[in-house]
Amino acid sequence: MMSSRTTPHPLSRPTRRTALGLGALAASAAMLAGCSTSTSPAPSGDGGSTALWIWPEGFDAKIIEDVAGAFPDAGFQQVIQGGDFKQKLQTTLQAGSGLPAITGIKGEDIAHFASVPDFFVDLTTLGAEDHKADFLDWKWQQATTKDGKQLGIPIDIGPTALFYRFDVFEKHGLPSTPEDLAAAIREWEAFFDLGSKLKAADADTFLIRNLESVFATAWAQTGKGFIDESGAFIGDQEHIRHAWDLAVTAQKAGINAALDSNTPDTAAAVAAGKLPADFGASWHLSDLIVDAPDTSGSWHVCQHPGESTNVGGSFLGIPEGTPDPKTAFEIILRLLSPENLAIEYVHSGNFPASPAAYDTPEVSGEVEFLGGQVASEIFAEAAQTVRPLFEDPRDGTVRGPFSAELVLVEASGKDPETAWSDAVSQATRLAEQNGVTVA
Repeated sequence: MMSSRTTPHPLSRPTRRTALGLGALAASAAMLAGCSTSTSPAPSGDGGSTALWIWPEGFDAKIIEDVAGAFPDAGFQQVIQGGDFKQKLQTTLQAGSGLPAITGIKGEDIAHFASVPDFFVDLTTLGAEDHKADFLDWKWQQATTKDGKQLGIPIDIGPTALFYRFDVFEKHGLPSTPEDLAAAIREWEAFFDLGSKLKAADADTFLIRNLESVFATAWAQTGKGFIDESGAFIGDQEHIRHAWDLAVTAQKAGINAALDSNTPDTAAAVAAGKLPADFGASWHLSDLIVDAPDTSGSWHVCQHPGESTNVGGSFLGIPEGTPDPKTAFEIILRLLSPENLAIEYVHSGNFPASPAAYDTPEVSGEVEFLGGQVASEIFAEAAQTVRPLFEDPRDGTVRGPFSAELVLVEASGKDPETAWSDAVSQATRLAEQNGVTVA
């Protein structure tokens, strides 16, 4: 595992990011505000010979300068695309003109684009397999089609862990070091018991933000979603039911705050220590910094119950029709070198998809907001337990009723069994409407 370093980790800008939640990771008490890092002009339609299309966060300016210097004749530029990135990319791919040489592909969109692989260069034709070992295998596989085409090279990952206020846990006599807490909550039931003890000590303090946070973590831990690789609906099967039952258990235990993410109420609860724990990937630290800057130094992170899951993480691909795909691929490899991924971790909080970056000073530095903890050790270890998860582009649609019904359980006291039946019924109907096989 990585060595512990005493050099404080630099700070990224503490701002929330996209709906997926990709956020900045801060690690210094200096709280230096960041600024736009794009070295490119605003979107101009035609991307140019070797333009990189990326969403507003973009790559750090130092990375762009490094790549431009390494390929002086390529005319490389980073072009920030605002608005609905997926829609803009899809429309441009379908039009077949104004294409960038390289494009980012968000993690939540890779399943969709894998269903239309002909819009992208198969990177195996450019030697991608020679670099596969440099990246985490399960993340690499997310961009691999069923017939073996490689659509993208991973930028980052989002392995999950438990962020928690160790001062609050200490106050109420609960395990408070990362090692002790992780050992005490290996099973979900033990985690819920701890929540009950916390609630008994302070009736206004809750261990669970909302039922969806438990449900989403628990079903993803199984390595199966709502649609299998044959295109069949499996949302009514035991792995989903078990995750549902765990969420309901948290509700019945009275340890659920029933708070929506990214709301003033949630921010107030976090700042006041009334929501002293939450599941999240490395980028979740930015939410904590935004919600509760005065709590810096009072947080730690440790393994949550069960295995880690993954939330987020994007790719770089090459649209079909790029004039010089070989150079575009070489640029991708330069952009995603361990050294540049380490810079990007400081810039944006994106945890590298390449383990070679984990020992760099930028990644392995202490995080002051987390009480001087070397947080990268937790996330690097978590990354090793993530199960490959098949993603169908229709998953989100079919999953929706389960999330909606859990809200009714926690907000209006709907009977959990009735809610489950309604969720399965609605999801089955949506599956049939979207061409998913239903038994």
